[in-house]
Amino acid sequence: MNVILLGTGVGIPQADRAQSSLLIRDEDVLLIDCGAGAILRLGEIGMSPLEIDTVLLTHLHLDHVADLLPLAKARYLLGEPWLNIWGPVGTEELMRSLQSLYPYLRSIKLDVTEIGAGCRFEICGFGVSSASAIHSVPALCYRIEGSRTVTCSGDTEPAASVSELASGSDLLVHECSFPDGFEVTNHTTPAALGRIVSDVGEIILTHFYPQCRGLEEDMARTVEQLSGIRTRAGMDLMSIYASAGK
Repeated sequence: MNVILLGTGVGIPQADRAQSSLLIRDEDVLLIDCGAGAILRLGEIGMSPLEIDTVLLTHLHLDHVADLLPLAKARYLLGEPWLNIWGPVGTEELMRSLQSLYPYLRSIKLDVTEIGAGCRFEICGFGVSSASAIHSVPALCYRIEGSRTVTCSGDTEPAASVSELASGSDLLVHECSFPDGFEVTNHTTPAALGRIVSDVGEIILTHFYPQCRGLEEDMARTVEQLSGIRTRAGMDLMSIYASAGK
């Protein structure tokens, strides 16, 4: 089971970090979030938009959804005018509003499914469970089960709901937006994450603000020292193979 980080950045431009997006590949593929730069990163790993027919959204902030309509348009131009989108309440309204701005794209079939916390469903051959995250808008974290188990936090403060969902996962991809020393809400810092997470095989940090520049490895070490779990700082196009044996 392969996880590829397409975007590890935020809404503030950073030359080497696209906005939030990651790809999970097993027997099938699933895209989680689709911020600006995601479809460019897909091209860089040699994937066609035609290979991505389903996107799972953690929440609706622009840095997590900006490339959704461009992805749908790319598929449309390549002869597949449809896309499946799963996300929190409000996803349907967002996509219809975006699509209405471009009359020539109204023929694209956007199949939207809205979900909440505590849901269990199957998409693209993966079993998916959801839980609430703590953010400035309704947000979800997801546990993705295939040949291995990967949990993705989305944007969140340190939350028991996220760590409980992740328990027993082979891999946890968790946001770590600021270094220690910053007082933040809606996001996570290394010491706070290290104290709350447990019982996962490995942690990958993502969603770095520019304040993290040059400190990412130190941040990962802090999480690892406090949690006792191998932790690495994510970067765009990083490929991780989730392996069993925590």
